Amino acid sequence: MQAPSTPPGRAVAAISDLRRAISRPAWLANRARNALRRPAFIGAISVGTFVTALVSMVVVPRTQQRAPEAAPVIPRPDTLILLGNAGLGQITLAQVDSQLVAIRAKASVAAAAAAAATASQNTDTILSLDAAASDSVRARMNRLDALVARAEQAPLPASYRALAAHPDLRTDARVRILIDSLADIEREREGFGAVGGVDPIFVALTARASEIGRSIQAIASERRKARLAELEPVAPPVPVVAAEQSIDTVGLLAERDSVLNSLRHTDEELARRRVAARALDLQEERARERASAVAPPLALLAAAFVLSAVIGFAVAFIGELRRPRVSDANELERFLGVRVLSTVETPMPSVDRGRRQADRSAPPYFDPSAEGYQLAYLGLSTEHQSLLMATITGDDPAIAAVVACNLAAVAADEARSALIVDLEPTCSASAALRARVRPGVVELVRGEAAWPDATVAAPVGRDKSVDLVPHGAGASPNSEQVVGLLRKDSIRLARYYDAIFLLAHAEDVAAGIPAAMPSPDVVYCVQPGITPLRQLRTQLAAIQTAGGTIRGIVLWNAERPMLPTPRDLVSRPRRAPREPTVAVAAS
Repeated sequence: MQAPSTPPGRAVAAISDLRRAISRPAWLANRARNALRRPAFIGAISVGTFVTALVSMVVVPRTQQRAPEAAPVIPRPDTLILLGNAGLGQITLAQVDSQLVAIRAKASVAAAAAAAATASQNTDTILSLDAAASDSVRARMNRLDALVARAEQAPLPASYRALAAHPDLRTDARVRILIDSLADIEREREGFGAVGGVDPIFVALTARASEIGRSIQAIASERRKARLAELEPVAPPVPVVAAEQSIDTVGLLAERDSVLNSLRHTDEELARRRVAARALDLQEERARERASAVAPPLALLAAAFVLSAVIGFAVAFIGELRRPRVSDANELERFLGVRVLSTVETPMPSVDRGRRQADRSAPPYFDPSAEGYQLAYLGLSTEHQSLLMATITGDDPAIAAVVACNLAAVAADEARSALIVDLEPTCSASAALRARVRPGVVELVRGEAAWPDATVAAPVGRDKSVDLVPHGAGASPNSEQVVGLLRKDSIRLARYYDAIFLLAHAEDVAAGIPAAMPSPDVVYCVQPGITPLRQLRTQLAAIQTAGGTIRGIVLWNAERPMLPTPRDLVSRPRRAPREPTVAVAAS
């Protein structure tokens, strides 16, 4: 039979009750202590974490460091040649611009001389006009000639705008278009300058403005010729046209445009190479950072070791918080409301005990003089002065068997006639006492043996022994059969024994075995750091529901006993039963 399981909601409520029963620091300290009691689990997690951390911190960085060494070396782009070409282009552009300035200065002087000659000729022509129109035409022509001369002497945008504002040119659509283009060029030139060197774009805009000015001057000359043709068609030709046609700047302009194009391509290539050089610098900087980030091997090993230890403990601690286990007596008593009879600690080696042959031949886990067994026996015997009867159970059959046998040995020291009935299928009591396995309870249930045949005497000291009814060989009887056997013979056994200890599994105890005995007392054995609190509470509640009385709990705070297996015990010879046992069974 299996004990009834606690619903998840009730289990969570039970743990909440425990947290409220003790303080939070004590709760966390108990969980941390239980986590440290699992060195195997922590070691397994730590080893896995250590290997993973070692691979990620040592092997992978070493591989990444070797990868750049095997990669082909990318040559760094050279910008010195481009810088030299750009410098030569700037020098050539400056020379061309200086030649253009010199030629334009000569053209301005020639234009001024031609304008003066034209003005003298125009003055003679205007004198032949009629008196009514001569003054007006003379004023306009003089104003136009003055503006043209100013534009020739000072080829600036202000001179060109003043010339375009003349009444004879203001109404011309071509002049308005040229003035708009001149204004756009002036706005673009404001973002450039020639301070600290010759700017190619500024020079190009200046040349374009000069060309627009010359176009306006040409239109002014046309308007002047048209005005003179209206007044006097026979007017002499203007010698300025011949002077202007004698100046040729087309070659210099073409050379300047070629130099500008070459400079533009050089600047683009230089910018591209600089971007590539910056990318290579970033790659080298990242490589240096990765190389400097790798710590020494000993430091990496130490870091991996510390990290693995921390993660191992953290996993164990989180598992303990999610599924808390038994910690100490104080926590158990507050949580369950059940008395903790004693705590069995690891026995200290005694020199006096090893001097006697009887002590040396006794079972290895026998120590009736230990404080843990003495206190547990005292807690039971105070309630049972004449007849001590209790059921010993727990989550580990070996621990429950050792506790039951030591309690029986303490009872034998107290001059009690003790009996141990082994109901465990693992034959733990026979293994602890080094006794035979059959016949036993199995044969008693089947009717194949009687109590005198199944009882065997086991020495527990120099002149003391306890009786044992082993489990027997074969299929284990069910709980109903065991309960029926105990109800039938428990009163008879109580006549001849002062202390009777039943060793049974927790599920069989929850099926009602203690209720079949005259005393339903139950002692539950738990292991700190191993027995879950929820499972313990569930099993104790099932035992109480079946009619058992939880007399107390024994904490096993020592190493788990390593008992022989039932197969090793089958071959042991059968010991002769004690005379009192034969008498009891016969009666």
